[in-house]
Amino acid sequence: MKATAIIVAGGSGKRFGSKTPKQFLSLCGKPVFLWSAETFASSKVFKRIIIVVPENKITALKKKYKDYFFVSGGKERFDSVRNGLACVEKDTNYVAVHDAARPLINKADILAVLKKAKKTKAAIAVEKTKDTIKTVKSGFVDKTLDRSVLYNVQTPQIFQAALLKKVYSKKIAPNTTDDSMLVEKSGVKVAVVQTKFPNFKITAKHDFEAAEKILTR
Repeated sequence: MKATAIIVAGGSGKRFGSKTPKQFLSLCGKPVFLWSAETFASSKVFKRIIIVVPENKITALKKKYKDYFFVSGGKERFDSVRNGLACVEKDTNYVAVHDAARPLINKADILAVLKKAKKTKAAIAVEKTKDTIKTVKSGFVDKTLDRSVLYNVQTPQIFQAALLKKVYSKKIAPNTTDDSMLVEKSGVKVAVVQTKFPNFKITAKHDFEAAEKILTR
């Protein structure tokens, strides 16, 4: 069994409010993207780690981090994943896609998602929704959703390599926000695995500070 991880680190990080994209900020002595890359590598299962980054950073990163394969990102997230997929070797069985902005991902959670993907072709990391969710129209509550069936979707999302390549070979709608959406539309059921360790996405500065606290415990 051969598995490859694609770490998506090509965003501009505008929402974070920093000149340096958040995935390249130093988090407890290491750039944010490196935390998850090292975790995937430490699993001993993912033999190739592809990191998708802005084109202007590739040369410097290749010189500094020789254990990883760097490729340039695209305009949208799905463009970046597609660029990463182009570098996946033909004999690869499974591909994991992970957001670089989730540096806390735990090896046990990665392996749990992979185990499920081996059984079902497609599996994603999720967290049970804790808040009550309502849909809103024109400033007023339209309806309240059943929280018992709602989950917050995370990464990694792991798929059979051939399946992921197939769905990415087709035209992708601009409103596509994650890889599992494409697999769902193809008719393949996507299994879920609830993460057991912190795996939040760094979007704002308070997320960064929370990650620092966890890593320095």
